[in-house]
Formats: sequence, structure tokens, C-alpha cells
Amino acid sequence: MTVDTGKSELVYHGRRAQRADSRLRRKAILEATLRLIVKEGIRGIRHRAVAREANVPLAATTYYFKDLNDLISDSFTYFVEQGLESTRQLQEESFSAARNLSAQERASHSSRKLLIQQLTRFILTHVRTQAEDRDRRLVELAFRNEALRNEQLTRAVRMANHARESMIKEFFQLLGLEDSEAAAQIAHGTILNLEFEILSGAIAIDSPLLERTVTLMVNGLIPAATAVAETAAYG
Repeated sequence: MTVDTGKSELVYHGRRAQRADSRLRRKAILEATLRLIVKEGIRGIRHRAVAREANVPLAATTYYFKDLNDLISDSFTYFVEQGLESTRQLQEESFSAARNLSAQERASHSSRKLLIQQLTRFILTHVRTQAEDRDRRLVELAFRNEALRNEQLTRAVRMANHARESMIKEFFQLLGLEDSEAAAQIAHGTILNLEFEILSGAIAIDSPLLERTVTLMVNGLIPAATAVAETAAYG
């Protein structure tokens, strides 16, 4: 299996930039939009405010994004692309841990325990790293809330979720889990919830509850996967 970056699922709607300087200006506009969301939320996004934040002429924002929905949607797509690298790294580490074990090894108690420990450590590191970047989490939550009112953004959020969940799903497929799609939903949902709990102050970033939660989730998924692998190996 190959590691999927998920970027093929993401779509930009605004005017494309062909020249290098135009691409830089378009990027500056998208990054300015994200900074404004941190400061004021989605409702603070206006062409004039974005142009001022990006230090570009007002005509530049309306040239690339005549519709504010396109600007908001493309800002989210850009935001997701920047964040996929950390998800891809988690996927690669998880894949490496799983590939090092044969089907017979995964069926053994000691190897299964080691895999659970490794995967738990990878996920904990990912969650803590994500939660520590408070601005990015504020932006992500703002986009997700706005998606309930903005159909175009709803589609973008769905595609972003699909890109992330596809990465997680592929890991469980590697283990031979029968319902890898449901497992990906559980893992992704748990990760998002823990990030929010840390961000809101409900759980401390070094709380033992964090590790217990991730361990319980992984324990609930890995045994089912190894049982399938064991059946395939000896059936």
C-alpha cells in the first residue's frame, strides 16, 4: 500500500494564479484570511479586511475571489493542505509499526500489546501537537461551525474529512480489519474530540485521562483486526 496524501480530494474554487508572483499574492490572501479568522471568526471575513491584512490592493482579493464563499472555502482547503503533513506522518509511523509484524505475530499477545503501545504513543503525540497549535484549532473549529450554514464549505469539510479518514482507513485495512471504515470513523472522531477537550481546558494536555482514552480506543480496535488476520493466516 502507498501512503495517500489526500490532496487529490481537495478542490479550489477561486481564480487560479499562473505566474509565480500571482501565486504568492493569492497565497498571501489565503493566509491573511486565516489570521483574520483567529482574530474575529468567519464573520469578520470581508474583502476589504482581508486586503488590509494581506497588504494587497482591494482589487486583488476581488480578482481572485469574487465570491466571499469562494474565499472562505479556498482558505479552508489551503488550511487542510498545510495540516495534512502531520496526518501523513502519523500514518507513515503507524504503517511502519504494523508492517514490521506478520499476521502470525499480530495474533500473538506480546506483539499485539507492542503494536497497541506504539500506536497509542503515535496518536498521543499527534493529539498533543495539534492541541498545542491553538490558532490552527480555532480556525478549524470556526470552519466546521460555519459549514453548517455554508453549503460550499460543507462540501469542502466533507472532502477534508474523507482525505483524513482515508489515511486512517488504509492502516486498518493493512491490519485486515473487516470494517476499516467504521474503525476510521472511531479513531478520527476520538482524535478530534480530544483536541477540542484539551483546547477548551476540559482535559490537561498531560492528563493521564488522555492516555487512558487513547489506549482504550486502540485496544477496542486492534484485537478485532488481529482476529481477522489470525483467521486468514490459519483458516
